[in-house]
Amino acid sequence: MTTLVLGLSLGAPMAADAQNASAAWQTTPASVLKNSLRTIVAAQEKYRATHPVFASTVEALRVNAGPDVTIQILGVTPSGWRAKATHRARPGRSCVVFVGPLTTAELPKTDGDGEMAGEEGVPLCDRME
Repeated sequence: MTTLVLGLSLGAPMAADAQNASAAWQTTPASVLKNSLRTIVAAQEKYRATHPVFASTVEALRVNAGPDVTIQILGVTPSGWRAKATHRARPGRSCVVFVGPLTTAELPKTDGDGEMAGEEGVPLCDRME
């Protein structure tokens, strides 16, 4: 049996299109909010390593998410915390995250879809079409 192998050339136009699509995806409001919340997760871990508690404000974490993003620490317990991020371009929509054991009533919910964060340390966002 003979095998025929065809080579495809990925020319510059296709590569450029892929880069443009990747850059556009990275700058969507949802991706910006998720990245901002991931930064908060890391900052809280660092803060907790040097303090006996989690930070109750973004200012204490010394994180600047930029002019279009607002981050709120919604609550802090001795063993966890929860936060919400919003983007100026998507009013009424949000992303949420939590770390540590929380009761179902304490789990943060997104503003638009009312989705409840379900996985610790993983940001969950409203649909932002």
